[in-house]
Amino acid sequence: MIPVYLPNDRAFLRYIEIPGQDPPLLWLHGWQCSSTGELMPAAVRAPLRGRRSLLIDFLGHGYSDKPLDFGYRIEDHARTIVALIDGLNLDDCGFVGHSMGGAVAVRVAAARPDIVSVVVMAEGNIDGDDETPLDGQTEEQFVARGWAAMLEAQSREADAQPTGLRAAHVGITRLIEPRAIYREAISMAAGATPSIRTLLGRLEMPRWYLQGENSDPEPELERDLAALGVGWKIVPKTGHAMGLQNPEGLAQAVADLLPASWGR
Repeated sequence: MIPVYLPNDRAFLRYIEIPGQDPPLLWLHGWQCSSTGELMPAAVRAPLRGRRSLLIDFLGHGYSDKPLDFGYRIEDHARTIVALIDGLNLDDCGFVGHSMGGAVAVRVAAARPDIVSVVVMAEGNIDGDDETPLDGQTEEQFVARGWAAMLEAQSREADAQPTGLRAAHVGITRLIEPRAIYREAISMAAGATPSIRTLLGRLEMPRWYLQGENSDPEPELERDLAALGVGWKIVPKTGHAMGLQNPEGLAQAVADLLPASWGR
């Protein structure tokens, strides 16, 4: 466990490093998740053995600090990852960003295009959502009542299926600061300017989108991304939570893309 102090935020970002060959892969998790909980199972699998990986927990999640005055917008998280890259003096790296982490990865790549040399989005969040997040609750309402209700509903689902996905996932979710959950949901729904889709189209490094075999088909998204030069690959035997449902398949998919992207 390695801490990185962010003086502008008066908080520590933390990550677990798996030693190996550079350039490193930086793993960025999704909403209600952590990299150390959700993505570690893939990063340590045989297909990626020998590759250096940094499993980074965003502020508000996992082992990282949970400051109440942090913005928790997508662009706020991206800024902290840029600070980590700069602080570690990385001159080359790649990203595996799951869901919300995919959006963060794109923003970081846009900020450091001379350093980020490949972006892999595992069902990455690309577009805003017109639906009102969290049933229209205010932040105060969500922190006071909505967060507990969310955890209670997830716990009931876990109890009903003790060997299912929710039983694993709710333990990760419980470690998150509820204000982070709320502010991230608002940020993802609202989007930002320029949009993730716009930034993705401007990037020149290899970019890939991983889709779970069991997720709803997205033919329009696949066509749109192809027009932007983004590759598409299916991860078998999994839905959205591929780091937990099929970590071997996610690891293999990422490993398959690296030679074409990095030439080694």
